[in-house]
Amino acid sequence: MPLKGALLALHNDLRLRMWEAPPGRRLSALLKRLTKYGLAAILSLSGLTGKLLRHLLVSRESALVLGYHGVSEGPYAHFSGGHTTAHLAAQLRFLKRHLRPARLDEIVGPVSRGEAPPAGTFAITFDDGLVSNAVLAVPLLQDLGLSATFFVPSALIGSSDDLWVLSLREILAEWPNPSLPEEPGLWPTMRMTDETNRWAAYFRVKQALKLHQDRRRELLDRLAGESGGYPRPPHHDRVVGPEMLREMSQAGFGIGAHSRTHPILSQLETSLAKEEIEGSRREIEALLGRPVLDFAYPNGYVGDFDDTTCRLVAEAGYRCALTTEQGTVRRGDDRLALRRCLPGNVPLFVAGFDLFLRAWGDRGRAGDLARPLAERFSR
Repeated sequence: MPLKGALLALHNDLRLRMWEAPPGRRLSALLKRLTKYGLAAILSLSGLTGKLLRHLLVSRESALVLGYHGVSEGPYAHFSGGHTTAHLAAQLRFLKRHLRPARLDEIVGPVSRGEAPPAGTFAITFDDGLVSNAVLAVPLLQDLGLSATFFVPSALIGSSDDLWVLSLREILAEWPNPSLPEEPGLWPTMRMTDETNRWAAYFRVKQALKLHQDRRRELLDRLAGESGGYPRPPHHDRVVGPEMLREMSQAGFGIGAHSRTHPILSQLETSLAKEEIEGSRREIEALLGRPVLDFAYPNGYVGDFDDTTCRLVAEAGYRCALTTEQGTVRRGDDRLALRRCLPGNVPLFVAGFDLFLRAWGDRGRAGDLARPLAERFSR
């Protein structure tokens, strides 16, 4: 079963890379990823992956901030609730073996003062504040002696509302019809005859709804109506309640803000974005009775936040804001738009190699403050 899960994870990783590539470049994307697998296997078997990663980070005075979302204790599946505990545990043990664990503030503090972060360190973060973080990730982190910061959408704490992306996942995972009707300009008619078809449709529709936030509720309501209503995700994939959040905080883990309702902030009017950013901090501080200093942008890719968003975060008094744009953290980076590395839900030999490639690609990068926000990130 572990081998079967690993092969499925690699198969899904390949499919995802091909879907992300333009139609005319999918063959080259496939060959490129297969070549990566081969090189990753060679470096892993030789024991060089971690050593090279550490050398790059230390020599460039860089650090890593890792980003995760949900965690699942079951075997790898198409509609997995996030990283399997096996993949997560292997990645964290690898990082601890080769790098020095650090709290997020240990990395952010020096960078905000224009200094280099502690070289060769890594900090761990989780977005969305899911129950699986508290039930599965926290015990694993404690066993390994690691800290982490959990970013939570405040209006969903203990709510019967769920993250829209998880509602969509549940709707399409159990889609009752053999096809998904076309939505002109957004997605074509798609087959829904097996789990692989439904997973492909989920990926396609999710990307469309991220780009059309103004129509998201309308389209989700329509899909839910056609499938028989809004199914709630499993308990582990819901946002934590107040008591569970307090327990995580009391156990010494950091709690950060992730907006109130998880919208794409750059698509909102300034007054609404301001309330999402300030309100999230205010509501979590009221629950925990302690300051909330760190923020993570919902979705977090270039275009999901902008100069106005960064200004609002600064005005709200946050110490830092994290993106999901991948890369290392180094001297001269912007505390309001810090890069993270998001390891895939893949076997360690691939995840470790991808981290090495991130560090290698960043080796000659100047600090982000040297360039306007719109010019820093390349897709």
